[in-house]
Amino acid sequence: MEVGYNKYYNPGGFSRIAYATLGILIIVIALALHAWLQQLTQGLAVTGLNRPVVWGIYMANFVFFISISMSGTFISSVMRLLSLEWGKPITRIAEVITVGSLLMAALNILFDVGGLFRALIYIPLFGRIQSPVGWDVIVLLFYLLTGLGYLHVALIPDIAVMAGKESRFSWLYSLLRYDWRGDKDQLHLLESGLKILAIVTVPVAVMMHTVTGWIFGGMKAVSTWNDAIMGPYFIIGALLSGLSLVIITSAIIRWRFALHEVIPDRTFINLGKMLLVFLLGYLYFMLAETFTVRYAAVSEDIRVSEFSWTGPYSPLTWYVLASLVIASVVLLIPRLRTYKAVIAMSAAVLPAMWVKRVLIVLPGLIHHDSLPTVQSALPQYTPTYVEFLLTAGSFAGLALILLLFVKLFPVLPVWEVFGVQKTKTEPTTNISLRAVLTGWMSGILITTAYVAVWAASTIIFAGENSAVTYSVKLAPTAIQVLSIPELATTAMFNLLIIVALAGVLAILFVRRRG
Repeated sequence: MEVGYNKYYNPGGFSRIAYATLGILIIVIALALHAWLQQLTQGLAVTGLNRPVVWGIYMANFVFFISISMSGTFISSVMRLLSLEWGKPITRIAEVITVGSLLMAALNILFDVGGLFRALIYIPLFGRIQSPVGWDVIVLLFYLLTGLGYLHVALIPDIAVMAGKESRFSWLYSLLRYDWRGDKDQLHLLESGLKILAIVTVPVAVMMHTVTGWIFGGMKAVSTWNDAIMGPYFIIGALLSGLSLVIITSAIIRWRFALHEVIPDRTFINLGKMLLVFLLGYLYFMLAETFTVRYAAVSEDIRVSEFSWTGPYSPLTWYVLASLVIASVVLLIPRLRTYKAVIAMSAAVLPAMWVKRVLIVLPGLIHHDSLPTVQSALPQYTPTYVEFLLTAGSFAGLALILLLFVKLFPVLPVWEVFGVQKTKTEPTTNISLRAVLTGWMSGILITTAYVAVWAASTIIFAGENSAVTYSVKLAPTAIQVLSIPELATTAMFNLLIIVALAGVLAILFVRRRG
């Protein structure tokens, strides 16, 4: 049996297809870097952003990458907590997608800010946590922390096996295996740590997408945004987008690595059933949103709705609706719910969900007439080639992360699917598995406490004088920016320091066992 699944510990070198893919991705990323350099030197004037359309494709990309990050650690956590054996082979693919998409989401924030120095220095030092954008930055870092920890810990048993094999990256595997030998005590500790991380990850994922929805829901000055439905709407959209990408990526990896026995058709059919549930849920939210706007008939909201359903953006709206309805109908019929159909419907849903993110961001801003100081004669927005190149570079960056990962590490959680192997070599590091788990747990727990403190302070000191940074109070002749109490204006930089110190100190002071 050992010989049978040893092949999964040999990712293999680059084939012609892999080299061609790598070359294309590098070219796209190089063009994106050139466009970003142009934007950094000339400013956001090289984009189509303007007043009142201050958010464009970059923000749509940010929301989309945040959405597909829901796929990874959340789905992986659910699979492990519910002991769904059929889903175990795809958990690692999902975890990598989470980490990669969060990194791309963070990049798109930097694109949208324009000034890189301001983003990297001013936001951590002077960013105010009363702003929904500040909440999103904190929760994004929190989610990235849990996602990295989850992926890292789950990789250790497989990395330890690879450390005993001859390869050019043996030094890396030896470094990352820590003191793993594969005995029962270590396995019990590892599984307990993964369960704790899984339990923590589910609410963090929900928090991440709820807060992203609140960025829009809290903007009462923009038509159709100020809606209590935004939080759950973003969650169901994230589940739909993320699962679609997991299905497509799993199908590509199954074909490329000949994993038909490990990832059978039944796995995709079960994923198709999950996709159907999310599709129906998202269609319900679309119906609820549209009905509320049309029935209430508020003048500003009606203009945005007509712009989306019968105006210039109507082809995009009807494309999204048609894609979701067709996918729902196909997956509802058991006879049609085959392996190929599930993949095809996922491929139809994924781009439609990106277009939907564009429709969430742009129409409300184009009809943004609540603030007379930012109103233009004829609001419009047309993305430039710089925005398109940076968008293409973001997707190429995610694809590059996935490609490099599958060339360095096992694409399957082999130890979960086939059982733990005893390692052939002794560990060469003094850092124990317990120390690593303690480091991740300490950072996550202290971050949780930090999030709880700023959330409580925001609620306690809420009121007319503690609105979000970007909120304004319209007066008959002026616009008054609301103030924020000093007690609750902790710099986000403190969070980064606390988390880093917690992890480092835990690893240093927890001694190696045995």
